[in-house]
Amino acid sequence: MYRRLLLPLLGGLALTACEKDNGEETRVSEFGPYKKEIIAPWKGGTGSIPVLANQPYDIELINPDNGWLTLDTEGRGTHFTGDDYFKFQATTNDGFPRMEGIRLWTHNRADTVYIKQEGFITPKLDFSTRSIMVLGDGGQATAQLSTNLELEDLRQSIVYTSADEGGWISDLDISNGFLILQTDPNADPEALRNARITLSYRDGWNRTISSTVYLTQANAKNEFGHEISFSEVRDLVGIVNKDVYIEGRIISDIGNGNNGENMMTGQTSIDYTETYRTAYIQSLDGSQGFMIKTVTEDDNIFERYSKVRILLKGVTVEAESNPERYILKKVTSAMVMSSVSGSAADIPQKVKRYNELTDMDVYTWVTLADCELPVRKGSLTPINEGYARSTNANRETKYPMLVRDKNGDSFYMLTNTTCKYRRDGSMLPYGSGNISGVLVHETHDRFVWMGSKDMGDIGRYQIRHLTRKDIALEKDFENSFSALLTEYRYGKLESHIFRPTTGDNGYLTFTHPDEKSGDAGWGVSDPSYLGPIGNESNPDKEKPWGGTNKGNINGNGVVENGKQMCSDPGTNHDGKGNLTSTEFSAWTNKCQWWNTETDRSEAWLLHFSTQGISTDVLSMQVAMQNRSIGGPRYIRVDWSEHGDNNRDDWNPITEFQVPDIVNWNYTLYWQCAGYKYINVPLPLELLGKDDVCIRFSAANKKAGGKEDGEFDDQIITTGEIAFSYIGVRYNK
Repeated sequence: MYRRLLLPLLGGLALTACEKDNGEETRVSEFGPYKKEIIAPWKGGTGSIPVLANQPYDIELINPDNGWLTLDTEGRGTHFTGDDYFKFQATTNDGFPRMEGIRLWTHNRADTVYIKQEGFITPKLDFSTRSIMVLGDGGQATAQLSTNLELEDLRQSIVYTSADEGGWISDLDISNGFLILQTDPNADPEALRNARITLSYRDGWNRTISSTVYLTQANAKNEFGHEISFSEVRDLVGIVNKDVYIEGRIISDIGNGNNGENMMTGQTSIDYTETYRTAYIQSLDGSQGFMIKTVTEDDNIFERYSKVRILLKGVTVEAESNPERYILKKVTSAMVMSSVSGSAADIPQKVKRYNELTDMDVYTWVTLADCELPVRKGSLTPINEGYARSTNANRETKYPMLVRDKNGDSFYMLTNTTCKYRRDGSMLPYGSGNISGVLVHETHDRFVWMGSKDMGDIGRYQIRHLTRKDIALEKDFENSFSALLTEYRYGKLESHIFRPTTGDNGYLTFTHPDEKSGDAGWGVSDPSYLGPIGNESNPDKEKPWGGTNKGNINGNGVVENGKQMCSDPGTNHDGKGNLTSTEFSAWTNKCQWWNTETDRSEAWLLHFSTQGISTDVLSMQVAMQNRSIGGPRYIRVDWSEHGDNNRDDWNPITEFQVPDIVNWNYTLYWQCAGYKYINVPLPLELLGKDDVCIRFSAANKKAGGKEDGEFDDQIITTGEIAFSYIGVRYNK
C-alpha cells in the first residue's frame, strides 16, 4: 500500500536516520517502524519512533536490563494498534558508543529498531611502533601502544609468518602505554623468526578497529642477519635466500592513488590495486632507491618519511634496463623489521634540472627545478571520462602531462585516474617553479605505439607527484621564465582563418579549406573541463572526491579579462568532462589528406613573426589527436619563410605519432581518450624573421585501422587531425 506521511517532530533529541526521508510518497509495509536505525547523541535525551501498521502489535526492549535505554509509552502500555508512535529515553553516555534494540511484533511478523548512541569517548587502538625486534635469547618484549581499551575487551590474533612451528609468543598484557609479551628462545643458529600480532576491538555499533605490530626474532646467536647497502642489493638479482636487510627512508604514501602505475590487464580492464601495492624506499642519503611491490594492499604498511629496515630473505630483486632500475617484489609486512616515524625534513633535498638526472635517481625523491606546464588549459588528466574510472569504464589508467624546463628540455608528469585531486575543478598553475616527486620510468602506449603492449616510449624519466603541493609552480603566467610569441588556446575563426587567442602575432590556416564555407576548419569537442567529473557508475561515488558531477561549473581554465571563456551549459552534461564543439576549444578540418594531383600531403600552416626577439630557447607546444580513424599516423613538422606547401625547400624539424580517438566498441591500446601534448624544440634560425611558417603535414601515407595489428598499415583516407592547443614560446 502507498501512504503520504506527515510525521511530527517529537521530543527534545536531535536524531539522524540511516534511511532517506525526502518527503516523497514511500512504499511501506503493512507493519514496520518508519526508521530502522536512530543515532542518539552522547548527552542523551528523548526521541520518538513512528510505526506504520494496520494491525495490533507489541513492543519491548531486547535487553530490558541494559541500564541506559528505557521506553516511554506515555502510560499506554506496550500494546498498540494502527499507525502510532512511542518514545524512548537515553541517559548520558560518558563511555564508548553503544547500541540497543527495540523489538516490534504482530501475530505473524516482527521487526527491530536499533538505537545507536554516540559515546563521549572514542575507542583508540594504535601501535605507535609498527615493528619490534626480539633477541634470540627470548624473554620480555614491548611495543608502544596508544589505547584507551582494556586487554580483556580486545580480540588477540598471533600469526607466525616464518617457517618455524610457531607458538613462541605468550602472556600478552597492556600496561603504561605498552603491549608486553613473552617470547621463547630461538634455538635455530641461523634462521630468524617472524610473527605479527593484531589487536582488534568491536564497539557497541559492531564497528571494528584494529592495529598490528610485526615481530622479528634473532637466531640463537642473537644475530638479525646483516645490513647490506643499496649497491649490494643490486648484485642480488633473483630470489634472496640470505638473512640480509636494508635500511632506508620511505618516500611514498600508503593509500595514495598516484603511487604507481595501475596496469592495463586487458583492453577494457585495469588492476587498480597496483598503486596501493607500490612503495618506494631510498637510501638515507637519497642517492639510490628501489620500487617496492607488496604481495597485497594490506602488506603495504610503509608510512611516508619513516625509516625502515626490511628483511630481504624471500624477496625477488628484479633488474630493468634503459634506464637501469631495481624493483623489490613479493614483499610482505612480515619482512618489516623496524619502522620509525619521520618527517619531510628527514628526506634529503635533491634539486636538479632534467638534463642533470642519472639512472641512479630513479625511484628517489627529486625536485626538478625551473619547470612549467606549457599547455595553458585543462586539468591534470584531460581525458574523456567516458573511458575512465569515474564512469566505471576502465580503458584509461593515467595521463602524462607535458612539462618543460628552463633549459628547453621536456618530460612528462604522470597522474593516475585514481588520484583524488586530478580533476577537482582547480586551474593548473601557468607560471614556473619546481616540481617534486618520485622519479620513475614508465611507458604509455596511447601516446607512442611501438608494436606491442607496455613499450610506448615517452622518455627516459618521468615524475610522479604525491600531493598537489608537489607541483609548486607560480599561479600566473606572468611569473614564468618564458613568454609567448603566439598562442591558440581555442579556435578563434576570423575571415576563414584562425587567429591567436593570445596577442595578434600571425595566423593559422589549412591548405584545403572547407569547400562550402571556405573556412580553415571548425570547432570540435575536447575533454579539457576542469572538473569535478563522474556519473552514476562512478565506483568512488561514496568518497569525497568521487560521486556524480554533471554540468559546467568551472570551465576549462581559459580566462580572458577575468571572464571564463568556457560557459556552454552542454559542457560536462554527462559527467565525462567534455566541452561541446560550440566552445571551439579544439578545431579540425576534414579532407583527403594526400593530394593525388600534387602527390603531397595537405597541411596546417602556422605563420608568426620572430622580429625583435632575443633568446637562447625557442619551442612550440601542441595538443593533437586524430579525430577519425584513417587520418595521418605520422606528422612531420617543417619550417620555411615562404610558406608554400607545394615547394620542396622546407627545413625539417621533427616527426611524431598522432594517436587515434578512442573506439568504444573495440578500444585498441594505441587509441587515446585525450589529446597528446607534444613539445617541439625550434631552431634558433627562426629568430629575426618577419614571417616564419611552420607546417604540419603527413610524413607519409600511413594511417591506422580499427583492428589489432592495424596501427599504421592502412593508407591515408579522409581524416581529421585536430588541435586543442598551439603555443610558441621563448625564454625571457
